[in-house]
Order: sequence, then structure tokens, then C-alpha cells
Amino acid sequence: MLISSLIAEDHDLTRQGIRSLLEDRLDARVCATTGNGLDVFSLLQEHEPDLLVLDLGLPHLNGLDVLRQIQESALSVQVVVLSMHAEDIYVSRAFELGAAGYVLKGASLDEMVRAVRTVVGGNRYLSDDLSDALLNAPQSTNGDADDRYQTLTAREREVLQLTAEGYTSQEIGEHLHISPRTADKHRQNIKAKLELKNVAEMTAYAHRRGLITG
Repeated sequence: MLISSLIAEDHDLTRQGIRSLLEDRLDARVCATTGNGLDVFSLLQEHEPDLLVLDLGLPHLNGLDVLRQIQESALSVQVVVLSMHAEDIYVSRAFELGAAGYVLKGASLDEMVRAVRTVVGGNRYLSDDLSDALLNAPQSTNGDADDRYQTLTAREREVLQLTAEGYTSQEIGEHLHISPRTADKHRQNIKAKLELKNVAEMTAYAHRRGLITG
């Protein structure tokens, strides 16, 4: 299986384990790895891999928003999501945003191999412990219409998650290569769009939304 792969997972041991699995059992070439959600899209553009193994719980930009970036671009990559979330809402949303496979953390190595082979072969894969019905669920066409989160720009989503992770405007500016004043402006826009009053409410919202899991 001569494919190029990118691994986006924030735990070092898990990332190294996935790399060994892809290289040793699937003869894949791992072109890059990262534990930072903000780096994923630029690495995809740089390396153009065939496969992305994507953790949903990435810091700085969560996996669902990474999927959204990919969906809104012209990039072509097969994505296997690796997640601790077994709830239907996460699984359904991942598939709606273009994931081809969804594997629960804690799955066996054999299952991960099976998932990658299935996805690279052009089919969708769902973890053994999840309902097959989710694979065939109709994708939402207008379900996001009343979801205020969908009104946020890509940059505002980044600022929201970084704010919820406890970063100041100065630190957010450093992460995103923008000025602190611009970061503050994004925060104000986010609060207005989501009808939130302060950083505490932004943080609570991000947790409820599943943008951060800590």
C-alpha cells in the first residue's frame, strides 16, 4: 500500500504508534506529523498526502474545523478520524464534513489497519463499536441554517478555540500572526454573533460545542 500520509494527533505516544503502524504494516510513507490543529491545513497544502489520520481533539483548532477547512478548499485527501467521542453527533458531523472513516481511540491495531485499507480503497469505514446506521444517514443540507456557530468565519473559529484554551489576545496574535488588536476585534465579533457576554461565556460555549475536551 504505497500511500503518503499525514498524522495529526496531539499525544506523542499515540502519534508515534500510528506512524509505526502505517509504515510497518501498510507500507505507507508518513510525510509529516503534527500535534497542532492550526498546522494541519498548511501541511496538507505542502505535502498533498493521500491520507490524513485526524484526531478530533486537537489543540488550537479542533478536528471538525480542520475537516471544514478541507471541505471548503480544493484539497483532495482521504480522512480517517481518530476520536474519543462515540456520540452520534460527532460521528455524523465528521462524515458530513467529508471524513471517510471514523475510528474510536482504544481500537485495536488490526481495526486501524482495516480502517485505512477500507478508506484508501474508496469506501467508508465506521468503528466496530458504532452503529452502521450512521454510515448511511442522510447528510444535512440545511441543518446548519439556524446554528450561530456557522456564521463565524474560519479565523473567528480559531480565535474562539484559542480563547477557550485560555490564551490572551497577545498570545492569540502570536499563534495566528495577527495583532492583539485584531484578535480583540475577532473576540468582539464572536461575542456579538453568538450572543455571549465575556470570555467565561465563550469558554463555556466552546466546551458545550465540543471544540475543546479538557
